[in-house]
Amino acid sequence: MKKNFDVIIVGMGPSGLVLAGLLANYGIEVGIFEKNKSTVKEPRAVSIDDESLRILQSFSSHQAVLRNVSQNYGSHYYDAKGKLFLKVEPNSCENGFFKRNAFDQPTFESALRKHLESKKNININFSHKLVSIKNETKSVIANFEDSKGIKKSFLGRYLVGCDGGQSTVRDLIGVVMKGSTFNQKWLVVDIYKTRNFFRHTQVYCNPKRPSITLPGPNGIRRYEFKLNDKERSEKLSEDFTRELITSVGVDGEAKIRRSQVYQFHALICSDWKKNSVFIAGDAAHLSPPFAGQGMNSGIRDVGNLGWKLALAVKRPKSRNILETYFLERKEHCWALINLAIRMGKIMMPKNSLESFVNASFFRLIKLNKKLLSYVSQMKYRPKPKINKGIVFFHGKETRNDKKLIGTLFPQPLVQDKKGILSNLDEVLGNKFSLICYIKNHETYISLEKYLNKFSKTCRVVVLLNHSCMIFPSRHKVVRDFNNLLEKMDTRVPENSILLIRPDKLVSAIYKKNNLHYLSNLLNNNEIFSF
Repeated sequence: MKKNFDVIIVGMGPSGLVLAGLLANYGIEVGIFEKNKSTVKEPRAVSIDDESLRILQSFSSHQAVLRNVSQNYGSHYYDAKGKLFLKVEPNSCENGFFKRNAFDQPTFESALRKHLESKKNININFSHKLVSIKNETKSVIANFEDSKGIKKSFLGRYLVGCDGGQSTVRDLIGVVMKGSTFNQKWLVVDIYKTRNFFRHTQVYCNPKRPSITLPGPNGIRRYEFKLNDKERSEKLSEDFTRELITSVGVDGEAKIRRSQVYQFHALICSDWKKNSVFIAGDAAHLSPPFAGQGMNSGIRDVGNLGWKLALAVKRPKSRNILETYFLERKEHCWALINLAIRMGKIMMPKNSLESFVNASFFRLIKLNKKLLSYVSQMKYRPKPKINKGIVFFHGKETRNDKKLIGTLFPQPLVQDKKGILSNLDEVLGNKFSLICYIKNHETYISLEKYLNKFSKTCRVVVLLNHSCMIFPSRHKVVRDFNNLLEKMDTRVPENSILLIRPDKLVSAIYKKNNLHYLSNLLNNNEIFSF
């Protein structure tokens, strides 16, 4: 046995790297292993969303990543005749970041790897192929083979397989993927030095040849083309590829970075945990790419799992919290897969009539401002929402409370008493916290004695409405600088105390008349003070 770890991570793609970053932040001893010689060198995923960036923010990697990201792009949809029928250009930042952003995966992984290399509690191992595991209730032994054929064994409390769609970990624990594989094949081409300077995605919903072109940072661009049944990958010449690119733009002569044929899947595993072993990302689910959520769903997986693993390591009696991982993630993951399927149907009309009907529908919704906002601002994207797991309903919540519990708390830009601006998550930290959201000083005075008592267990942050002046307190007081909470579709209830999880989901909401529930919760469960 070479070394013991708290957590062993298999796979150094986005999910594995992000999980390692999250665990490093909690001081967890991590061994991360990758069968290849390095992180990826070729482009794969190209879209990173606001929720993923918020998770990166929790371990201070977002700024390094954003240096090589094209922020805030949308999508323009064109009918069979090449006429624009829909613009999707979201501009809201309820999570502190824009909803759609283009990135380069090799650069992204390199930035995360560099971050991990500076952490003493992260042990990085390339050229290590997982051979077998011994999966027990309270520990796991992972057996690897390095590039020289030397066999090595490592002991961990937990192991997480982030090793992609062809996951070895998934096979070793006997978990099966269920769902659909689509017959359609797509040619995906990445180029350098584009001459197409349009900053949004262009989606050509042409039944003869559906295609997409996506912008990227630093002059890179992606083209995707649906292939016909007779167009096999082994017969696709460079001339054919360039003809396709020329048919939708000006990059026919650009240097090709990568050309690859893909077949898409809509698959999910029936369980993501067996004893001490977990799976996450593409090892647990595969999605068609049309919603740009494949990689982002994997990052959400580890965002949910990371703090729970840290808690289980530090508070072994609370390890049952790990049973909530699949319970909390499966519905949202399926919702995004189904969204991708629906978007694919819009992008790939079967004939001219279907193309005309689709385009006509979206042209008609422009007559209704509410419907137009729903589509153009990407409100159709399912938000994380959990009803079972680490959430608490006490029976007297309002309709808005019930909508908010189990969802991500918004991340406004906040101002403190010194006038310093920061994002809310930087004030909350990465453990359980309490937000006291109020509009006036009088309400705070009536709640202060309770907040003083609760602060022994959780970090307390007093979040003031935009209209309120900052006042002195023993607790951290900040003001919603841009009035974000007042602009949200689901209003945060005034004069309330919200229990916020480490992953920034709202766990419970309380008013002054039912704070005894919160007292009992905090006093009787060690998870809130890990």
